[in-house]
Amino acid sequence: MKKINDLLKSLEIKPTYYRKVGNVHIIEYNDSKLVIKKNEKPIYEYLKQRNFNYYPEVILKDGYELCSYIEDNNDLKEEKINKLLSLIALLHNKTTYYKKTSDYEYQNIYEDLKVKVEDIKKYYNDLMDNIESEIFMSPSSYLLARHVTQVFNAISYCEYNLDKWYKKVKDKKKIRLAIIHNNLELEHYIDNKLISWDKARFDIPIYDVVHLYRQTFNDYVWDELMNVYLNSYPLQEDELDLLFILINLPIKLDINKIEYENTKEVNNLLKYIDKTGNLMELMKKT
Repeated sequence: MKKINDLLKSLEIKPTYYRKVGNVHIIEYNDSKLVIKKNEKPIYEYLKQRNFNYYPEVILKDGYELCSYIEDNNDLKEEKINKLLSLIALLHNKTTYYKKTSDYEYQNIYEDLKVKVEDIKKYYNDLMDNIESEIFMSPSSYLLARHVTQVFNAISYCEYNLDKWYKKVKDKKKIRLAIIHNNLELEHYIDNKLISWDKARFDIPIYDVVHLYRQTFNDYVWDELMNVYLNSYPLQEDELDLLFILINLPIKLDINKIEYENTKEVNNLLKYIDKTGNLMELMKKT
């Protein structure tokens, strides 16, 4: 907090109220609100150079960024997420470039994903071994045991198609990269601006879409949202293949809660797998 106080003092700001939300400090002074957070990435200047101006005006000083507090305009969530997908497509369009690949660029992506798939497969095999050893299955265990074939089918899809994807891309000489926000949440889209850029980096654009989909798959009609994105930023065939692999990979369950919550967790996993399968079928038809 001393660094924040020293920073405010250097700017001749005398705060009347402090509030901390996560890693963000909200400061009130002279009937104004200021947001302060650590950020040592010079992302804003690059965005400005690429004519992407949908971020708050900021001051960068001593490893922190300062910007005015922006009030949410309370758009309907459906309208807001449509605008967010359009803005992310614009970000990717404005910052896309093609990088000459090294011998290991695609190989590293493949090997990292291979490890993740194997880890998830082992996790569910071990989990099922534990469930089958139970004398009386709990409701969450019974629900998973009845439908675990769906989980392993999703894992098998990832295994098979990851190998196919790698055969397709291993001899490619270029990879398409862009600035990804890397911290997409509906709450980070306010007044037609994106906030919270401290995790932004150059990477494969689909990672932004995957992150947002995993958070909100059950809240919106995602085949329509994907059309919003793809109409502005069409994906290459291998990028779409990789997107399908990434969204299909099941997550590990957090089932160390009360049984009611454990059952909800399993049900949410099964719903995710079902909705993801439906999304892929609809996307393949368009």
